[in-house]
Amino acid sequence: MQSASAAYDEVNRQWKSACKVLLGGEVGELDEFAEWLYDYNGPRFHAKSAVSGEDVLYSDGRYSKKARWMGLDEAPRTAERGALSVNDIKDIDSILRALGEKAVYTGNIWLGNSSGVEDSTTIIDSHYVYKSEWVTSSKYVAYSTHVIGDWVFGGHCVSSNFHIRSNSYMAQRCVEVSRVDWSSDCYYSHGLSACDECMFCFNLKSKRQHIGNLALSKEKYAALKRKLLAEMREKLMKDKRLPHHFDMFQAAKPDYSRLKSLLPAMPPEQAQKTDRQAAETAFSEVSALIFGRPYAGLDRYGAWLTRNTAKFEDGQSCASGRKLLVPDYAEFLRFPRGRLLDDHEAAWLGERLALTAQEAESLTLSNAPKTASPIAYFCNEWLVGNLANNIDCPLAIDASDCYRSIINIRCKRCAFGWWPRESEYLFGYNRARQCAYCINCFHSEKLKRCFEVSEGRSCSDCYFSHNIENCSDCMFCFNVKNLKHAIANVELGRERYTEAKKRVLDELNQELAKTDQIAMSIFNLVDCIPSKK
Repeated sequence: MQSASAAYDEVNRQWKSACKVLLGGEVGELDEFAEWLYDYNGPRFHAKSAVSGEDVLYSDGRYSKKARWMGLDEAPRTAERGALSVNDIKDIDSILRALGEKAVYTGNIWLGNSSGVEDSTTIIDSHYVYKSEWVTSSKYVAYSTHVIGDWVFGGHCVSSNFHIRSNSYMAQRCVEVSRVDWSSDCYYSHGLSACDECMFCFNLKSKRQHIGNLALSKEKYAALKRKLLAEMREKLMKDKRLPHHFDMFQAAKPDYSRLKSLLPAMPPEQAQKTDRQAAETAFSEVSALIFGRPYAGLDRYGAWLTRNTAKFEDGQSCASGRKLLVPDYAEFLRFPRGRLLDDHEAAWLGERLALTAQEAESLTLSNAPKTASPIAYFCNEWLVGNLANNIDCPLAIDASDCYRSIINIRCKRCAFGWWPRESEYLFGYNRARQCAYCINCFHSEKLKRCFEVSEGRSCSDCYFSHNIENCSDCMFCFNVKNLKHAIANVELGRERYTEAKKRVLDELNQELAKTDQIAMSIFNLVDCIPSKK
């Protein structure tokens, strides 16, 4: 059923334009393809506003089931009048009692210059966004999660335009691709870099006009592309979905014969020297800033730091048997486990595995699982740009000195987290942009020296707070702007705040030293509020 809204009408119009560009013609109304486009995206959660009863959308299921919600436009964002007594700030329990009903979480987050947004959250400087999450500086986006780009439908795309069901970085005009960067006009492919006009290709670099990893003449490629696009349009109009490229090969039994014939000639990968000391030292420095005392031993605190972040699953190379870390990002966990290769293996084998001319010319959407099976291998690693001394970081772009972190983009000395961008010295995090010297901070940007903050923007030295902006030296604050030396949304002044903070840190340090973790987090904070006596 179509949505009767101006936002939907415009995004639907742009969907039809994108289909003409990418598929050679229209295939139907946008909402007809909702299930297919949103597969493996999200997650998204709905709650009723505690203020208005209206629907509120949020995108992290780690928040307590007891959490109350409201829309961003319902948040008061101002400091409360009145004062907190000595008994209100004597320890963490008393502060939580003072916070009480103020602890309301915020969804329906649209920030900056955004318009035409519907049923979406965490949208920044974007226009005409429909049923999506985490969209920045974009327009005409639908059924997508994590997008920086225009005309994206069902994607995880960064700096990419005109995509349908794609996971890409710096790529243009693609359909059903994954792990593709600096490429254009690619379909049903994986692991391409600096490629143009490729279909059903795997693990190639700097190639043009290839089908099944086989180079074709311009005329032959164009003819086969027209045939394949016509088949895609027909199936979309009939079934309202296409098979996902990674699902195609789940059921197809791998044919390793061509791969095995090449393996004896594959040179060993040159081992890269790594040293975890840079990340270890950074953790000690950051913990000293946050807690007033340094803590050593990253792995000792790993379970705590990863408690509220995305994680890895174990995999194994089908070529070498090498153990692999498969990251929870986009559709990486859905790659066929019997077809995994590491980055070195994928690059070397991709240059040498190809369909025959007869196989490429007979390739269709329906026979692709069998025909392309001998070359269809997926890589769990995506390493781009200037990289140095990253350990157990299979997804990284221009990153250094990171440890067990997923999708690191232009960052350094980050560990145990997911998607830091332009950040440094972070430990335990999800979606942190332009942040530094933080522990356990989530869905935030421009934070410094913060601990257990979610949905924070341009803040420093804040603890256990949610949806705060331009705040400094604040603890246990919700939905406020421009506060300093505040606890539970009440400004106390430097002296009283400093005294209260010392008592809070004493409690946190005692727990951390004893148990290697702090049980309370911004996600379960409402569960920790003592009942009123």
